[in-house]
Amino acid sequence: MDETFPIVPLEDGRIAIPVIAQWFCDQWPTWYGPDRPGDAIADLAGWAEGSGMPLARIALSDTGDPLGIAALKPNGLGEELGLGPFLSAFYVRPDCRRRGVGMALTHAIEDAARSLGLSSIYGVTDGARGLLMRAGWLDTGLTAQSERGLLTVFRKDLTP
Repeated sequence: MDETFPIVPLEDGRIAIPVIAQWFCDQWPTWYGPDRPGDAIADLAGWAEGSGMPLARIALSDTGDPLGIAALKPNGLGEELGLGPFLSAFYVRPDCRRRGVGMALTHAIEDAARSLGLSSIYGVTDGARGLLMRAGWLDTGLTAQSERGLLTVFRKDLTP
C-alpha cells in the first residue's frame, strides 16, 4: 500500500535545493554535470519563485527530508512537436521508489496545472511509463528524440 507524503511547493522547501541539485547532477550528468550547459541551482531557484510556471513540487519525509521532485514547465522535450506544458524534472530518490512518492508528485503537478487553468499537460519519459499510465495519462503515439533515444510522449487531460 502506498504511503502518504507531504507535498509542498518548492518555494516552501527552498532548503532542499542543494540536495535536489545534486540529484539532478547525478541523474542527468550530460545536462547538469560539470562543464555542461545546465545549472541545477539556477533552474531550481527559478522554479521556486511561486508565480505561475515554471513551478515545482517536492515530497517530504516526516522529518522534512526531500524524497522527490516534479516540475511543471512551459517547455521541454516534446515542444518541437508543438506540445506543452510539461511534467518535467521528475525524480524520486531510489530508496523511496514504489512507495507512492511518484504518484503523489504526479497528482500534485496535475492539481497545480488545473489551478493555472490548463486543460492538458504532457510528459516525455522512458522510466516512468507505468506510473503515468496508472495515473491515467495517455500514450499519444508520438515520440521525442533525447540523448537516450526515442521517448514516449504522454498526455494528461485535466478537464473533468
